[in-house]
Amino acid sequence: MLGGHNSFDKRVQLIERAHRRAPKGRGQIVGPDGLLVVRKRRSAPAISPRGVLYLLFGFILFKSIALAQFGESGYMERINGLQSGTLVEKAGALVMQPDRFSIGLAKQIAPFIR
Repeated sequence: MLGGHNSFDKRVQLIERAHRRAPKGRGQIVGPDGLLVVRKRRSAPAISPRGVLYLLFGFILFKSIALAQFGESGYMERINGLQSGTLVEKAGALVMQPDRFSIGLAKQIAPFIR
């Protein structure tokens, strides 16, 4: 009888140690035999697609506001000034090139800015 009690205590100690060692990314799942099994949880993606869309929309909105504020010729003067600068400024000029979405949105919001 005493031997059975010692083996049970040893199993409890092993389970408690596993629980202490398990990082936050782990969860308990009931297995098909009814025992709790510690398994790794599926993590959410680091970058959500919704966040990327919000970021893209915000950037296009920023370009549209700048385009509506400066006008097309003034905006292109600033872009051309960036193209003759450093490597980072050239990359910024490439990204800030007007596209059809930002031009269309700038035409829509221009009456509200001026």
